[in-house]
Amino acid sequence: MTVDIEQRLRHAEQVIREAGKLARGFFDNRGDLVVKLKGVQDFVSQADAETEDLITSRLLASFPHDGILGEERGRRGGETDALWVIDPIDGTANFVRGLPYWCTAIALVVGGTLELGLIYDVTGDRLYTARRGYGAFCNGKPISVSGTAQLNRACIGLGLGHGEAGAPHAALIEHLLDAHCQYRRLGSGLLLLALVADGSLDGFYEARMKPWDALAGLLLIREAGGVTNDYEGLDGFMRAEPVLGLTPALWAPFSAATGVTLPMFTPASAVAYPARAGKV
Repeated sequence: MTVDIEQRLRHAEQVIREAGKLARGFFDNRGDLVVKLKGVQDFVSQADAETEDLITSRLLASFPHDGILGEERGRRGGETDALWVIDPIDGTANFVRGLPYWCTAIALVVGGTLELGLIYDVTGDRLYTARRGYGAFCNGKPISVSGTAQLNRACIGLGLGHGEAGAPHAALIEHLLDAHCQYRRLGSGLLLLALVADGSLDGFYEARMKPWDALAGLLLIREAGGVTNDYEGLDGFMRAEPVLGLTPALWAPFSAATGVTLPMFTPASAVAYPARAGKV
């Protein structure tokens, strides 16, 4: 069955904006939200579930044979080679506290290749989109990574997953500060990845991220002229894996300063997703 990537991109742009509107309604009335804990500091609310359900229903209404992998509902369907990967609200802890650092994300993997990445910064009304081989955009305008070449002029976004040990993260920050590099931690890895793609930040690193937390942002950075680690080759659909995205000239300095050494992504290094995806 032929998979029309462009048609899916245009539809996904409409769907993610509609989902963002729904999520924004919950955000503006969060005093009425039902919020639960999945783990220590790991929040989930009805907004997450209902936003994911809306995205899923809209995508399957137009592409009923595609597969879905969502953070809240898991995997379902899939008669074509297309698999949609959804994070309805990345940054839920910020969301429930009324902080504006959260977003909605959709990625599309087709036949083992990451083809589409969309991140919607809802409160800022910035829709980031990327199609493999076609560049990266924010609200329809081309974006690119910063091009910063020196770590002592850089600012790196950092993430820390739920349940992760604090000592390695603290050591990483110390290494960056020793190199006179600044850092930011906003509580939404996907939003930080988008900010790397548009040049607002010079890089991003997190030791463990699930595919719904990473894929859309990885494609944005690659299509914006940046470099990332080979997340696909690290069995990204099997378990949480490291994510590193940088403006190209910082790859070697970042590794030297922090000790983080990861294989760089190249198209030839990607490993097919769909066969592994069912094991999430």
